[in-house]
Amino acid sequence: MTSLPVLIVALAASITPCAQPLGSRPHYVIPGALRDVPFHDQLSLDAYAPAGEPRPAAIIVHGSQGTKSTQVTQLFEVLDRAGFAWFSVDYRSTEDVAEAIRYVRCPGRFNITPETVLIGEDTGAVVALSLAARGGFRGVVTFGAKPDATVLSLREENARVKDKPTVLMFHGTEDEESSAAVLEILCKQLPHCIFYPVAGAIHNFENWHPDQWGWKEDLIGWLRGDRRGLWKDIVYDRPDGRELLMDAYIPEGRGPFPAVIIVHGGGWEAGNKVTYVAPVFEPLAEARFAWFSIDYRLTPYVRIAQQLEDVRAAIRYVRAHADRFHIDLNRIALLGESASGQLVAQVASEPCTGCEVQAVVSFYGVYDFTKWSEGSQWERAALRRLFGDWRSDDLQRYSPQFNSRAGQPPTLLIQGTKDELYRGTMEYAGKLKAIGAPFKLILLEGAPHGMENWEGHAEWAFYKQQFVEWLRATLRVQE
Repeated sequence: MTSLPVLIVALAASITPCAQPLGSRPHYVIPGALRDVPFHDQLSLDAYAPAGEPRPAAIIVHGSQGTKSTQVTQLFEVLDRAGFAWFSVDYRSTEDVAEAIRYVRCPGRFNITPETVLIGEDTGAVVALSLAARGGFRGVVTFGAKPDATVLSLREENARVKDKPTVLMFHGTEDEESSAAVLEILCKQLPHCIFYPVAGAIHNFENWHPDQWGWKEDLIGWLRGDRRGLWKDIVYDRPDGRELLMDAYIPEGRGPFPAVIIVHGGGWEAGNKVTYVAPVFEPLAEARFAWFSIDYRLTPYVRIAQQLEDVRAAIRYVRAHADRFHIDLNRIALLGESASGQLVAQVASEPCTGCEVQAVVSFYGVYDFTKWSEGSQWERAALRRLFGDWRSDDLQRYSPQFNSRAGQPPTLLIQGTKDELYRGTMEYAGKLKAIGAPFKLILLEGAPHGMENWEGHAEWAFYKQQFVEWLRATLRVQE
């Protein structure tokens, strides 16, 4: 009979955490990652599992060209944004990758959860699919998978797995090494497969162009799954190859939720998605609104027409991904302040397909440019930034005062009485009333320009509750 002390020693040995990774060389793509961690028979991997809450893990398998530190590097930042740890593996065979997975999953070695996905490109996609067919993985993501070997792997191995993983296939429509048509047919034959054709893209995904990078947001969305809360740096558009970002907050619960798209001010030349507008984040979140705060291109690098297109692109993106964000397409509001008060009011005055909203909130906006032609030096300079060589017709064309219409979405105007834009807001309110456009005006007695300057003043804090109540009533949101 085995003695009790021996049993205790054996039990302690069985729960001892695995040895920590030996690799400590700096990584030159992601800060805090480890490079060249040895795991098996002179093979190594790169690892990123930061401190904090444990993350799910992604195992990256490169293709027939390159190594763990080339060809697949675009994935590193994408996975980090999705809240995943990642491990990029060098290997000679499928079993080498299996050894890497066992090494990574060894309890206590890395700060990860048991949830694991496999990501492979080119021939690495076949390796990933083959390993996933053994079970124990949430899903597989492939880029440019080779069809013949993939068909063999899936038909002979995947069919035996009880809990079949979801497969995402990203594939260029102009891939001459691997037919997109064949892969799409294969995907349809699988029980849980999503095929993402990338228009005009070739075989190697590291060579895909910026206008083909929508796969990054689709992958992040799938990896996040149903996770709620704050979602940072979503790319909603890439005009001229430049990434435009938004932050999102998604409430807990079933939904679908009413949504507010937030556009910061800054004189059309300053600010970003967390500047100026931060005071509205909390009241919207506590009222169980989803919100999306956006960046847009600034002057003098673009004109006002491009800024308006950025706002419209953000609306279209949110609407196109309503299911991903758990929002109600019929309960979307647009919010702006100062310069962006003009932008959101102008968008509301011009119907456009795919960028419909049901309510607009404008804090101390600019509604009439025509008076600026003889205004202050700053105003005249702003007109040159916004319009270039302008004519009076241009000023009216982009002034909500001249473009508002009776059928535009209901508008809430919020304005401080000690703000230099007070008079313009009152004139705009008068115009809305005259044409029969639905609106409400909230005045903050003695308040200056900028909601950030209202913070810490109890006498002005009432606007938060009132604008949320107006949104609920206007969008017909039940408590």
